[in-house]
Amino acid sequence: MKKSLYLLLAAVLLVSCHKDKKTDEPVTGPFVFFEARVGEAGTLPQRDGEAFGVFGYLSSEDTLTNVFSDYDDRIAKVAWNAEDQAFSYEKLVEWSEGTYSFYAYYPYAYKNQDRLYVIENEHSNTLHFVQPCELDEMTDFMTASVGAVSRTLEPVRLQFVPHLFCVDVVIINEDDMDSATPGITVLDAEIDFVGVPQSLDFDFGSNGCDMSKETVRINADLFTASSGFHLGSGMEYNFTKELGSSFFLIPAKGIKYSIAIEYVGEDGEADIYTYPEDSDWAELGDVVKAGERYAIVINASSNTAQIFTASLVPDWEEKVDVNNDFN
Repeated sequence: MKKSLYLLLAAVLLVSCHKDKKTDEPVTGPFVFFEARVGEAGTLPQRDGEAFGVFGYLSSEDTLTNVFSDYDDRIAKVAWNAEDQAFSYEKLVEWSEGTYSFYAYYPYAYKNQDRLYVIENEHSNTLHFVQPCELDEMTDFMTASVGAVSRTLEPVRLQFVPHLFCVDVVIINEDDMDSATPGITVLDAEIDFVGVPQSLDFDFGSNGCDMSKETVRINADLFTASSGFHLGSGMEYNFTKELGSSFFLIPAKGIKYSIAIEYVGEDGEADIYTYPEDSDWAELGDVVKAGERYAIVINASSNTAQIFTASLVPDWEEKVDVNNDFN
């Protein structure tokens, strides 16, 4: 409510006091502003400079024009302003008479610019997203669209929908905290994913995703240190949380994974645990869905003949500080 009131006030003020930077002449309004939401109660990351791209069309008197024609690519970069506590963009657009439609995507850009770009057709656009293979490049990919919008003083609400699923990797020592077992020391850990679609195309016209048949392999070091870390009884270690990012992957049938952990056991001997033990890969199965968070949980216990077990846990609830406030 406070944000909406603030944006409304900002719009009113801009009507009366905004000046063109080039001519220093007053500019009339009101102007087009945006509010970004995810799911029922979530928001896009509100970090200074965090941005999404938006383009739009105005239909007036049987004529269709680009809303953000002052931009070279006709796409506005809408970024979070920490000082104003609102999303804004530089070349403000005034409302005109007619009907608007807006199309948005997050993030505005990846570290590798070829990861996400717009394929523009005649008043119909497709987003081409390429799956990052490096963990530090991964964040969620989301889109939003809204039509039949007319001149208003309220910010245009963009309801973003995620197109990737999220995976954390966690190891838990299930021994009772009161037990006298010394625990284990993890020296090295890595994970492999295969069968991840290389790319997807999202069509704003149909709101559909078309995954590529080509796939990529993603290998990531979860932990590497000569001294390792000690996992005592009852302790939990979230590899992805410590790395600063979860895995964001294009959902598809046939994605498989494997895990390898080098550790020092309770007997002081170094060993390597691989999962699965009886085959090369474990199936993620058909359960993975866009917008959902999962965890591959590795359970360690001295009370079983098999020291480690691993499983995929849906609806993972731990809050992890990843590159996106995942829904």
